[in-house]
Amino acid sequence: MRLRLAPVLLALTLSAAFAACARPAAAQSFGKNKVHYESLTWAVLETPHLRVHYYAQEESLARALTAFAESVAVEFDGRFSMKMRNKIPLLLYSTHHLFQQTNAASGLLSESVGGLTELIKGRVLIPHNGSWSRLRWVTRHELTHAYMIDKFGQVMRAHKKPPQWFPPLWFIEGLAEYCATTWDADAEGLVRDMVVSGAAYPMTRSEPITGSVEMYKEGQAFLLWLSERYGEKPIFDLLENAWRAEDFETCFRITYGRELEDVDLEWFAWLQRQYLPTVARLTRARDVGQPIPQKSRFNLGARALPSAAPGDTSVRLCWFEVADGAVDLVMSEPDGKGRRERRLLRGGSTPAFESFHLFQNRPAVSASGLIALSAQIGGRDALYLVDSRDGRVRERLEFPELVAIHDPSIAPGDSQVVFTAQDYDGQSDLYRVTITSGISQGAEGASGAAGAGGTESSHGASGAARAGGTRKLERLTHDDFDDVDPAVSPDGEWVAFSSDRCEAGGNKALYRLSLADGRLEQLTFPPSGSDQQPAWSPDGRWLAFRSTRGGSSDLYVRATTPGAGVRRVTRMLGPVTDPDWTRDGGGLLATVQERVTFRTWVLRFSPDTLAEFPETRPPVVAVLPDVVHEEPPQRYQRRLGIDLIQNGIGSSPSFNSTMGFGQMAVSDVLGNEQFVFTLSNDSESFGDFWDGWEGGVTYFNQAQRLNYGIGVFRLTSLYDPDFELLRREKRLGIVGVASYPFSLFDRIETSVEIKHASHHLLRNGSAPTVDLVSNYVAFVHDNSRWTWDGPVGGTRFNLTAGMTRDMSGGRGDFGTLYSEVRHYRHPFRSAVLSLRASGMHNFGRDAQRVYLGGPTRIRVTERRYLAGLTAGTSSVELRFPVVRGLVLAVPAPWQFPTIHGAVFADGARAWEYGERTEVGVLGWGVFLGGGFMPAIRWNWMWTTTDFQKFRSAAPDHLFSIAYNF
Repeated sequence: MRLRLAPVLLALTLSAAFAACARPAAAQSFGKNKVHYESLTWAVLETPHLRVHYYAQEESLARALTAFAESVAVEFDGRFSMKMRNKIPLLLYSTHHLFQQTNAASGLLSESVGGLTELIKGRVLIPHNGSWSRLRWVTRHELTHAYMIDKFGQVMRAHKKPPQWFPPLWFIEGLAEYCATTWDADAEGLVRDMVVSGAAYPMTRSEPITGSVEMYKEGQAFLLWLSERYGEKPIFDLLENAWRAEDFETCFRITYGRELEDVDLEWFAWLQRQYLPTVARLTRARDVGQPIPQKSRFNLGARALPSAAPGDTSVRLCWFEVADGAVDLVMSEPDGKGRRERRLLRGGSTPAFESFHLFQNRPAVSASGLIALSAQIGGRDALYLVDSRDGRVRERLEFPELVAIHDPSIAPGDSQVVFTAQDYDGQSDLYRVTITSGISQGAEGASGAAGAGGTESSHGASGAARAGGTRKLERLTHDDFDDVDPAVSPDGEWVAFSSDRCEAGGNKALYRLSLADGRLEQLTFPPSGSDQQPAWSPDGRWLAFRSTRGGSSDLYVRATTPGAGVRRVTRMLGPVTDPDWTRDGGGLLATVQERVTFRTWVLRFSPDTLAEFPETRPPVVAVLPDVVHEEPPQRYQRRLGIDLIQNGIGSSPSFNSTMGFGQMAVSDVLGNEQFVFTLSNDSESFGDFWDGWEGGVTYFNQAQRLNYGIGVFRLTSLYDPDFELLRREKRLGIVGVASYPFSLFDRIETSVEIKHASHHLLRNGSAPTVDLVSNYVAFVHDNSRWTWDGPVGGTRFNLTAGMTRDMSGGRGDFGTLYSEVRHYRHPFRSAVLSLRASGMHNFGRDAQRVYLGGPTRIRVTERRYLAGLTAGTSSVELRFPVVRGLVLAVPAPWQFPTIHGAVFADGARAWEYGERTEVGVLGWGVFLGGGFMPAIRWNWMWTTTDFQKFRSAAPDHLFSIAYNF
């Protein structure tokens, strides 16, 4: 769940006005693609408070959610003491995959975003993961954001005050959690671990956890504490009193009569008193288990691999590891000197493995060493079968009717896989695929699509097949309950799973389903909390599982037949998840959270020695909605609304011109259609007010996979790099742009511009009136992996070709060929080696010069150091942290950003009419930022023009604020 600004439509904003697309600068962009895979037909359900947008396949879900969301809005009218000015636009997506394709939010949406509310239009975007209880929670959370934004604006307007400040993020997200959900066992375990391990912070000093789930739950805990001591009303009075203060701290003092910092520290001391004594009665993982050495802080879903040889009792395992901005499938095994890690698959770098769905997915391992896992490929998931010995993909199974696939489990014999999946209606059910011809021995499944041979289907679901084999897909459950975590028994007769069908108000219990006749039996009856992630012991006698019935997430076991009692395995300080039996049955692999770090431990024990506790069936509390919205739907109609009105600075890809302008952008509710208007006047430079108006109008359409735009423009001035001056040149024209993404990582772009230019200055010195047609085509690849400090792995490249034709005589003809490649890798821990090479060639009667210099290309002090019709550059830079974790105490404790160091070498050559000039640079520097924000950087450099000796023994200095390459 996240609060985001409205889409800022700066990308391509000036294309209609400025893009002469034969110039290479028009295509010097990288970045991954948001691919609109699905064409959905939208409709609207309207209530007194809401306009709920949905598509046909999810109508049943939408009707239930609409009734619930309207009831929440009525409740919030009272809690916030207000009426919304306009109906809230709510967009519902039946799976997270479809949510990630939305154009209503700019940029890529990661899997960690569970919902979204924007500031400008107040749109609420909600994805469904199959759990109705979670959908209620997310809906309440996001509607809290919508009410808070509107309340803040209404209060300021009522008192004629500009909105000069907004509450801190911990309050924004804490209030959303406070209104959305109760304090549950998962929150209890998280905060307890943070306090005991020293990873918790008072809210006024919470910069290190800003934006994280830790901040969400600490914010909720603080507001719950305030509510218990002062009542709930003052919490909402903080919004009511916003007009009376210049900042949040003053508003808090006005509302509560006390300083925020004093109250915050009092709460934090209370929090410590609550949790620190638990050290005496709970255990740490080191006291009862053996750690598996792991390099990353975040390791989830560990699964035991078969022994390397008969009689070998050493632990071999695989798991999902988060490192370097990606999720990888990693295995660990003894190597004689300790343990050796080996990456089997890298996620987030190829179209076949866009994402492994870290928090909703675990791999499965068979007795033969076959690994089953799901991964996103395009707009949906595929099921992969991987050989653990060499990491080769033996099979890829795709099912067109299924969107999301999670938690596969392999049946004995490797001929069946049971898994959880969602289709387009959002239901989360169990499926089984039977591979009647066995697993293929080739690796073609890693790259090929599902073949067409021998497909069968059952229960209305079509199968997925590869040539020479038969794949049969069956739906094992079919209802609105959330069925997850399937685990097939060692004898292949049963599948145990977790489900909220126990009607415990959204909590889950364990069930087993007969794979022979579909018989369903409930196994556990948690008195509170949920039972999840069942795992069969190798002999089939026991089921291990994680449960929050004890107040936090711990491990339990029970016999596999109904009626048996439950035995508790762990009482850990931090949450414990992901149980899986060791291959000898003598213990469990488990993920233990300590200091918000997730690592795998081996816990040895005998179930027979544990005390057994009987269970009784708890009271029934309905989980599924019993009220639906019954009004007929409306057809979706485009309603345009303002995204932004602002001033800005634009640069022309055609002639490197720079100008100030006013900008307004409007779009429809879905974000599929956008109009961008720009307007400026150059009379300050040229004195002619009435003839100095310039601007453009562009229409963009992103409703389909192919994105396109068309616009008209009038421009009057430009900056000429050949003469280093701003001059008058009137241009009137139209432009069209298009982009087609092949995947998250690859796209092709093209553009055509037709313009009539007066006094167009040619390289020969004449300035005729010409009619120019410019076009370009570019191929862009980007699978780079990022952290907050910048790119740390992967490759980016751009290949561009363009041509401008002078239709009035050919004097202005010129063309451009351009290429650039960037590569990033870790030579050793914490350091990143960045490589870049580029080449450009301009040709034709009016071929344009290339100028090199400045901080972003060749690090020399002069921006026009080299010039030519052909140029090539290369750069290598090693970046490493110098100071990290520095905390300043004035005016209040806050963590200073990481200071990085770098050593670099640049080289460039330019050619023109047989003459060559060149330069080399060797240097070092320090910088702040450099990731998603520009780097504030100071370089010391030595320059050579002959690659024999430096120009001076003393270095040149260059200060810059720009993005690192």
